[in-house]
Parts: sequence; C-alpha cells; structure tokens
Amino acid sequence: MAGISTAGVEFSHDLMRYAEVEQSDGHYRLLRLGNCEFEFDAASVLFDGDQPELIDAIREAMADIFRDTVATGFRFVIPSDRQTRFSTAVPAEADVNLRSALIGYETRLFTGNREGGDIFPAHLRSAPESDAQLFAISHIDETVSRALKGLQPVFPNAAFDLSPSMMAATLAFRHVAHHRKLPASSYLLVGLGSEGADFVLMKGAEPVTQEWVAIQQPQDLAYRGLLCCSRFGLSWRDIEHVFVYGAPIDQDSVDALASAFGPRVEYINPGLIVGLDADHFGESFPIEAFLPVLGAAIQ
Repeated sequence: MAGISTAGVEFSHDLMRYAEVEQSDGHYRLLRLGNCEFEFDAASVLFDGDQPELIDAIREAMADIFRDTVATGFRFVIPSDRQTRFSTAVPAEADVNLRSALIGYETRLFTGNREGGDIFPAHLRSAPESDAQLFAISHIDETVSRALKGLQPVFPNAAFDLSPSMMAATLAFRHVAHHRKLPASSYLLVGLGSEGADFVLMKGAEPVTQEWVAIQQPQDLAYRGLLCCSRFGLSWRDIEHVFVYGAPIDQDSVDALASAFGPRVEYINPGLIVGLDADHFGESFPIEAFLPVLGAAIQ
C-alpha cells in the first residue's frame, strides 16, 4: 500500500533545496532530494518582492522539479532571521486555551501588535519540579505565507504549510539520534547561514533552548555556542556531540567550534532518516544542509 508523500522546500538566496519523502507504516522512503540554483536571489524575489517579474521563473522551476510528484503537501522551511522569536513560560496548570491566549498576548508585544501571521510554539524541557511550561515561540509574518501562496497555483491540490527552521531541524535530529542509537545525553545543534547561526541545545530528545544569533566572525560562533550551554549549567565537557548543519559552512567556523568543544564537532548526516549513508551523494554534496528540509518533509 502506497504511503503519504510530503515535500520539504527551503529558499536560501539563489538556492532552492528540496526533498520529497514517502511515509508508510513508520518508514520513510526518499523520492527526491537536491538543489535548484537560480541566476538571481530567489529568496528576495519571493519574500521581499524584489524583481517580481522573476516569480514565474520560480514557479517554472518548481513545476519542473516536482512535475511527477504525488506529494499531498509542501512544507516550506522558514529561516530564523525571517521570524520573530522569543522564549516564554506559562503556568503548568494552564489549559490549551489559556496557554494560547498568553502566548498570543506576548507575541503581539514582540511584533508591535501586527495582525495575522502564524505562531509556532515549541515545547522546551522544564525541570521536573517546575510549575511552569517553557516554550520557544516563532512568529512568521503574514507577508511570508502570502508570498508562498503565489506558488500554490503550480500545485493547486496540495496543502502549503510553514515550518520554522529550528523546529524542523529538531525533529530531524531526533530521527538521526534514533538511527545512531545516541545516548540520552546533551547535544548542541549549530545551523549555519549567511546571516547568522541557529543554536539548539538538546537534552536527549527534548530541546532545552532554541536561539538565533547574528554572527560576524568564526570566533563569535564558538563563544555563542559555549554561552548557550553555560546558561543551562553545561560546559563543553558535558556536550556529547556538536552537530553542524546548514550552508554555507566554512572551515574556519568548524575549526572555531572544534577549538571550543574539541573533536566532538561533526557534520550531521540527515540522510540516515531515509536510509542514506553520508557518502551516498559523494563528498562534495552538502547533505548536512538538508537537515531542516528533511525535518519539514517528515513533520
């Protein structure tokens, strides 16, 4: 019996990363994965309205890449620098309605009472004796979903959804950890991009914090990684692995992380989720860049 197919898509400057995954009986099968490189900044065309006449080129590229797709839905990874992000705590006894009201109120404070948009709360690990529930909140402005609806005519029968990058990466990591049989220890995920870096501190399968930071120098990356851990009482010795993902990844950044955390720094291979070894596509293929995309596809 055929499973359900979902596509994850991410726009980053002149690249569109994509993956389509079929899910059936708890198993994942990769249907397609790759990059599409444009001769222009596709992310700016789509999200910022630059050169709107080029939107047709993006539509044509998607129609060509997914021309024989059976995907019932597309989930678009939204980078952290295109979100309003904050952390909050709500009373542990709050029901879903009160929790939504409290988070909605705080979101309006952080967004200047902007109407519309989508709110994504990610549950964070709390101390067992705590009387509060902790959440990392992502707010994605309505302009983003409106821009993506401009692509929906290409696939009118498919659902279009948004997926905050760190939430997608966290989900994908859980599956990688399961496949690698990683111990229930502390892990730091570092997602690199051209504007900054995502830091996701994990305790076993639970995120402790999700943070985005603008990075100027590789040394800043190492400092912010150590600071992220130290805020929760952890030193570099307490981190089992530092998993690097995203793009572009320069060697100076990896070296800076290694100088802070030692040899436990490595590129993550999200291909394990769909049964791919790290060298399946060859050494030059940046499989680590697809962690959020594959996370969105299996969400």
